[in-house]
Amino acid sequence: MRRSIYLITIVFLTIVSVLNCSNEEEDFEAPDELYGLTQEDINEALQIHNNARKDVGVSNLNWSEELSRDASKWAKQMAKDDRMYHSENDSRPGQGENLFYTTATDSLTPARNASRLWYNEIELYTYSPIMSGQNNFSEIGHYTQMVWNSTTEVGMAMAVSSTGKTYVAARYSPAGNFIGEYPY
Repeated sequence: MRRSIYLITIVFLTIVSVLNCSNEEEDFEAPDELYGLTQEDINEALQIHNNARKDVGVSNLNWSEELSRDASKWAKQMAKDDRMYHSENDSRPGQGENLFYTTATDSLTPARNASRLWYNEIELYTYSPIMSGQNNFSEIGHYTQMVWNSTTEVGMAMAVSSTGKTYVAARYSPAGNFIGEYPY
């Protein structure tokens, strides 16, 4: 009888120990290697960027993990604040920034969706220097950053707010959209 109680106690303590370890593991956040994006979404977003660049004769962008990490921090901040707004220029030296958000429930391809929206600004763009008066910069600035001649890298990330909005941040290096300069 004592042996049975002893075994039951050991089994019970083992189960409790396993459950406690399981609860501790739930609090651990695995590294967010893709920064909220799927590999397919990353590939499609990069392809949209590079197709836009090919159309104007500039070289392809490379995907940057460092820029994705920086973009992730900002996407999470926007999600926390539940509003889309640009980071301060001095908080991202040498980096350009494009932002996007949606309330749509299909957050499977947010980077692709953002990239398509930014690319579609081409319809409003007349080739000219930035802020020359030929264009409304707020309507074309995302597109011109995508195709900026000296930009070589891009990284993107997304985060979802407590209200369900999906925020996407893209970071570019080197930055583009310099006043008085042509994008390409």
